[in-house]
Amino acid sequence: MNRTRATGGPAPAVLFPGQGSQRRGMGAGLFDRFPALTSLATDVLGYDLPRLCLEDPDGRLDDTRYTQPALYVVNALSYLASLEDGEPEGAYLLGHSLGEYNALLAAGAYDFETGLKLVIKRGELMAGAEHGGMLAVVGMPEPDLARFLADEGLRGLDIANLNTPAQTVLSGPVEDIARAEGLLEDRRVRTSRLRVSAAFHSRYMEPARAEFRAFLQGFRFAPLRATVIANVTARPYTDGGIARLLSDQISGPVRWVDSVRLLLRHTSPASCREAGGSGVLTRMLGQIAPPRTGTGGAAARPVAPGTAAGAPAAHRPPAAGAPVTRPRLFCVAYAGGDERAYAGLAEQCPDVEVVTLERPGRGRRLSEPLLRDTDSIVDDLLRQLRDRLDAPYALYGHSLGARLAFLLCRRLRAERLPAPRHLIVSGECGPALPSRERDTWRLPTDAFWDHLKQLGGLPAELFDHQDLMAFYERILRADFEALGSYTHRTEPPLDVPVTVLTGYDEWFTEQDIGAWQRETTRPLTAHRLPGDHFFIRDHWAELARIAVGALRADGAADPLPSAV
Repeated sequence: MNRTRATGGPAPAVLFPGQGSQRRGMGAGLFDRFPALTSLATDVLGYDLPRLCLEDPDGRLDDTRYTQPALYVVNALSYLASLEDGEPEGAYLLGHSLGEYNALLAAGAYDFETGLKLVIKRGELMAGAEHGGMLAVVGMPEPDLARFLADEGLRGLDIANLNTPAQTVLSGPVEDIARAEGLLEDRRVRTSRLRVSAAFHSRYMEPARAEFRAFLQGFRFAPLRATVIANVTARPYTDGGIARLLSDQISGPVRWVDSVRLLLRHTSPASCREAGGSGVLTRMLGQIAPPRTGTGGAAARPVAPGTAAGAPAAHRPPAAGAPVTRPRLFCVAYAGGDERAYAGLAEQCPDVEVVTLERPGRGRRLSEPLLRDTDSIVDDLLRQLRDRLDAPYALYGHSLGARLAFLLCRRLRAERLPAPRHLIVSGECGPALPSRERDTWRLPTDAFWDHLKQLGGLPAELFDHQDLMAFYERILRADFEALGSYTHRTEPPLDVPVTVLTGYDEWFTEQDIGAWQRETTRPLTAHRLPGDHFFIRDHWAELARIAVGALRADGAADPLPSAV
């Protein structure tokens, strides 16, 4: 095959469509062009694939079990055809849902047959989920749609696909989909049912996700030779994260808007081509891409992240005479915590905007799938604060939140975004050391709740309501699973001051606390305060004084009499 790589200009990118783009007649001209691969696919599938795609005599092309393998094969052959016709290999690869398997194939993660077997299993598992549906909503931005779901009590629906700024897809039980459709129609909001038989990319696919993850344990993936952007995180795949992300994608949302925006930081719309010929993703790209600029009508040239010309407007210093924005304290909650976790701290900081970053699956984001690994959580946290870095700010996290805040600092550095003036952590040892709570998520239910009682922090009345316990157990286990899956990566220390707080009655040793010094080039500040693991709830005023001091121009936190 004549495979070429572009040698100048923006990097080439290839987009692969997913389920919903199938149509009778797809693959015409490709099956005869690639007879060996077509024969292999037919043998693996056990049915006449070209006849299914070209004629669909039995009406099975919309059946997930058949749709997904058919699209995978057609996408793969379409990409190979483009290479033979002289198009360059994709330096950046992005697939929508099922299309992500073609992106990984193009990047060399596995061969054609292995990818087909993965897709067959995925289709079988996803088709096994019944009584669900999906609804595309056009013209209502995602934040407004989330408020609509909360206001109407539609807590059984998840936001599954964020396709364009104006198109979002809901997923959930058919009765909830029907109710949402009617309510949105009353508001004159355009909707469209998708041709699917289950609630894909939602919490209802969790059993399929778990089974698929176990299935993937039998496979080994090769190092990627191109950048593949993952749907569920809108971040590039890493070689060690393929199995996890492929399984999480089944029950997680397709963050297409964020994925395309990341792609367009490295290339231009004109350098993107779509495999498969449906044009669906090309039209989406046109709705997501930034407006064209300049007198010649050319697309804006991509600029490396972190350069002045490429920095978002929100990251630039305010113009002379512009109103001064209050400093911000971005907070990351402990396991099970939501945006109310630090309300007591906010009351003590009238001159600071205290923003607790809400994780999916709780609070106002209750309808979104829970995240179970630190990489995905940090991706989500970064999206929340990326456009709010136009004022001095600090980061604070307690317990699990401490590790997440630390990882967020690292990610900000990697993205060349403005660094925090201070990192404040409490209730956790240095991240290079294993957490004491790394195996908590594995405990049986009774032992799990007994352990949490010992940790404290839970209201006593919770244990009088079995339904609430069941509700919160799911959230808590997901957070503790993220803590258990945390693997520390050695990187250069941060050039950010770090302050550590612990309770006198906690289990941390001097070595546990001192381990934070490895993560900063600045001298470490440490304090002990009276109390157990949730000592912070008795010391909001002291914590507020530290945070306010941390936001000074010199980044120095106010001292406490109890400093170690």
